[in-house]
Amino acid sequence: MWFKPVMTWSAVERKARLFRVMWERGTVGDGKGYSAKLAASLVLKLTEWQRYSDGWRATVVGLSLHYRRSYGGRFV
Repeated sequence: MWFKPVMTWSAVERKARLFRVMWERGTVGDGKGYSAKLAASLVLKLTEWQRYSDGWRATVVGLSLHYRRSYGGRFV
């Protein structure tokens, strides 16, 4: 498991990125294991929910959490 503080401001997306947590399950790339990440940021929205084929994004009172999985490669 890796923890990476990001602490950057994106003027285009209008959000402050806080940190990223990444981990792996099984062997990445063999079709059974995967790499996953959970990212946190501050945005100017009250609530939002989006579902993707490989993850989701949820925002509650300005705190946005974004989860993704990768079965073919690693998040680094």
